[in-house]
Amino acid sequence: MLSRISLIVFLSVLASVVAAQDISPAAPATGAASETLVDSIDILAWKDSSFNVSPDSKHIAYVLQEGEQQRVVVDGVKGKPYDGIGMRTGFFSPDSRRIAYIAQQGEQWYAVIDGNEEGPYDALINPVFSPDSKQVAYKAKQLNGTTVVVVNGEAIRTHDGVERRSLVFSSNSQRFAYVASKIMPGGHSVEFVVLDGKEGRPYDGIGEATLSFSPDGQRVAYRAMQEDREFAVVGGVEGPRYDGIGTIMPVFSPDSQHVAYVAERQERQFLVVNGKESAHHAKILSVPRFSPDSRHIGFVAELHEQQYIVVDGHAGKKYEDISLTEPVFSQDSKHSAYVGRGHGKYVLVMDGQEYAAHDYIGPLVEPFSPDGSRLAYRAGRGDKLFAVVDGQEQKPYDTIGTEGPSFSPGGKHIVYRALTGATMHVVVDGVEGPPYDLILNTVKFDGDDSLRYVAFKNDKAYLVAHDLREGNAVPASPLAELSPPQESRH
Repeated sequence: MLSRISLIVFLSVLASVVAAQDISPAAPATGAASETLVDSIDILAWKDSSFNVSPDSKHIAYVLQEGEQQRVVVDGVKGKPYDGIGMRTGFFSPDSRRIAYIAQQGEQWYAVIDGNEEGPYDALINPVFSPDSKQVAYKAKQLNGTTVVVVNGEAIRTHDGVERRSLVFSSNSQRFAYVASKIMPGGHSVEFVVLDGKEGRPYDGIGEATLSFSPDGQRVAYRAMQEDREFAVVGGVEGPRYDGIGTIMPVFSPDSQHVAYVAERQERQFLVVNGKESAHHAKILSVPRFSPDSRHIGFVAELHEQQYIVVDGHAGKKYEDISLTEPVFSQDSKHSAYVGRGHGKYVLVMDGQEYAAHDYIGPLVEPFSPDGSRLAYRAGRGDKLFAVVDGQEQKPYDTIGTEGPSFSPGGKHIVYRALTGATMHVVVDGVEGPPYDLILNTVKFDGDDSLRYVAFKNDKAYLVAHDLREGNAVPASPLAELSPPQESRH
């Protein structure tokens, strides 16, 4: 049993969002489940916080402590021993075929890319892969004290400084940008964006982690500061200067045609979309969210300690609390949903109308089926949690994964992780799969008829696969048939 680590790891892995993005009609059939042993883990020696699963949910990697040294272990194969390994390393490339991490030997650091060392350096930041996995970049402090940006093993530029979280590739992997700094003759420092090797205009500062590419890769956007004023820079064009910009970064719409951010003037906040200011609010709490078709936008605002959702300029009912990751739009962009809390109840609100009230409703992640016709979420009563699928409560459990129930790509199945006592199951269409000590938040569908995940049992890690072709999908109850509560629960 994983008794020494199961609680810590379970709480940590529940906090991440499930890799699978779809499921559909519930069906009483998990089909045949098969196990493949990936590794036997020494729970006294592994660093559980380093554990990573590849994006395709087929491989695992973690750091193993052996005396005074550490190794990276990938699918049970130990790497070279080092004095230390970077604990926040993601290890895997997006295509799951490459491994990268940083390692310390004595006083020096190395970037280890696919088993090959690059360095030595005085200091290193974890490598970043391009979306196509063909390029890898990182920031390093050289032995002579200068800071260098390295791409595919080659030092491309040297700077006085490079912002640690700024290295970013475009979605097509063809472009690369980061934020660098320079110490001026007077001793003060300026910051600027380096885009495809070309330095942009210097500013007093650039917002940390605000640099991003548009989805089509044609523009970059970021927050800049100059003479105590803040403004967005989009495609090299400076926007109006404001008292403050509250969003983490300017947000591009999925079609790359729009950019939105939160600005402030005279202690009032408002949304700016394509340079046009919208209605003012006392406070805007969340980053604006575009719908998949880029036609709608929503955010969370607050007035007199009451929170409300604004979608396309229309403010909804006020609640005591609303998750800052909402509203959530359906993939067809026809529906929006969020959860409001008030008067001791949580209420599901869809398309501006209250539908269901529970003692608890978890933050919505991917509540809609891919075609937008169905809805599922995580709710609770007393000390139990349960999935609600098409308005119907499912079996209660001690805990359900925070990613909540998820639909398969074609909408035939729905899945979630559940815990009863010390035993975990993956529940598919209401039917529990094999019991395990721990199931990581790695459930991923391979089309509509199979899924896989990583699970632990008796200190061994398994890749578990379910063949769902033996199942018979239960007819779904479309959104059109769901009815709102008969009376207000507030």
